[in-house]
Amino acid sequence: MNRDWSVKIWWPFRRKPISDTDDIVFAHMTENRSRAAVHGAFWSVLDTLIPNLLNSAVFIITSRYLLPHDFGLVALALSVVSFVGSVGPTAFGEALIQQQTIRKSHLDSVFWLSILWAVFLYTVLMFAAPLISKELGQESIDDLIMVVGLRIFFDMSGIVPNALIGRTMAFRMAATRTAIATLLSGSICITLILSGFGLWSLAIAQVAAPMASCLASYWGAGWIPGFRVKLASLQELMHYGIFASANRFLQAMSIDQLVIGSLISPAALGLYNFSRRLYDMLNGIVAGGLSPVTHVLLSSLQHDKSKVREAFLMATFGCSLVSFPAFMGLAAVADDAIPVIFGDHWTAAIWPVRCFCVVGLMSGIGVIQASLITSQGKSNWWFYYQLMRNGTTILTVFILYPYGITTIAAGLMIGTLCLWPITLWMVTRIINMSISAYFGQFLRPAAAYMIMLVAVLWTGHLLQDWSAIARLMVEIGVGAVVYLSVIATICGERLLFLKRTVLKSRQAA
Repeated sequence: MNRDWSVKIWWPFRRKPISDTDDIVFAHMTENRSRAAVHGAFWSVLDTLIPNLLNSAVFIITSRYLLPHDFGLVALALSVVSFVGSVGPTAFGEALIQQQTIRKSHLDSVFWLSILWAVFLYTVLMFAAPLISKELGQESIDDLIMVVGLRIFFDMSGIVPNALIGRTMAFRMAATRTAIATLLSGSICITLILSGFGLWSLAIAQVAAPMASCLASYWGAGWIPGFRVKLASLQELMHYGIFASANRFLQAMSIDQLVIGSLISPAALGLYNFSRRLYDMLNGIVAGGLSPVTHVLLSSLQHDKSKVREAFLMATFGCSLVSFPAFMGLAAVADDAIPVIFGDHWTAAIWPVRCFCVVGLMSGIGVIQASLITSQGKSNWWFYYQLMRNGTTILTVFILYPYGITTIAAGLMIGTLCLWPITLWMVTRIINMSISAYFGQFLRPAAAYMIMLVAVLWTGHLLQDWSAIARLMVEIGVGAVVYLSVIATICGERLLFLKRTVLKSRQAA
């Protein structure tokens, strides 16, 4: 017999009293899911876009005040924390989304498991930090690790409310609050760096951001944890949750940064981390809003393969429509953009940024692939792929680190391109789709980008005697006009279809 340690609690701000029964809550939507997905995507994009834009502004300001060495030290400390923090039930929230029905005991059990795990991990970090910093050859990051490590509590605390927001597609309420929370954390970071706190402003920002996000998620979900802890409820989530958490671990362990920071130098890690952060920010803007919506939608449609295929192709087309100009456009103007926006001390990052733009393009597309694969109960497939990819990344860094950051970035770019066919095979097998139908989603956006690239390069050549900032502004303007014009011409029918779907979703809302 399963033991139930449930207790009834009172909370003065809860809209509904807590019952003694372990009721089913937060069921998947069964009607108007496509409309809800498009409507949710709009708010999810805002929920992702606004924080990313604010964080980008903070990143630009801090980059102009701090040197690559400073960024490298904070990145090294964050890598240690990410490695430790990624061990555990980090993706049980995805299991809550994927599960057909969830009960109150599912939520409470995952919450308390996460909290206890956070206490355990920070205790381990507290005792291990001096030894870790000494082994890495950077004893100055000892205190940085302890400060940045506080984010573990907020990351773990937000697992359940973030899952509830995603499961019910309640992105509208969360969007405004997340923006306010991000603005608050960004303001703290900028105030500290202008006050002369140096790299500590970055370290504190690494805690302020997840803290604000965690508070916003509880506000958006409207959920308060109880004490209905059941081992059986955890067991129901175990298979999916373990593999999904293992995927999160592979994504967050940051061994590549640990190797670069310890075997080369903090300055080299600063350049590497700078390039990755640009790619991460763009990826968050481009695909971050689609990821939670597509995972929820595809999870709710998992027993109707034709609708899964239709939703997947639409999401892939929409993502590629934005990914090509965003990532490859940055690659085209990086030689002007990086010194102008971030300062001349980041000039050495131009070619690594270009390599990571290609990685970012593939990762943006990969976000939709990951949503499909995991939503259809194949989290173990994605785990094995991530294991292979991370092994390739670590091997590449170990082999190429004597040749510098640019060579490492080029090696990672080539490795990403070589591994992509594996995910293509997974996708086509899950939804029984031809490869030609899949590649058809990329042809028009890719063609529009190539035309845009020619226009941008030609403009840069004509204006080579202009100042860098003036040339950059004209290049961006020309690229935007050309790309949008070509897309409107060759993708008109699909854009009209998306427009009609959005209008219907607004009317339905």
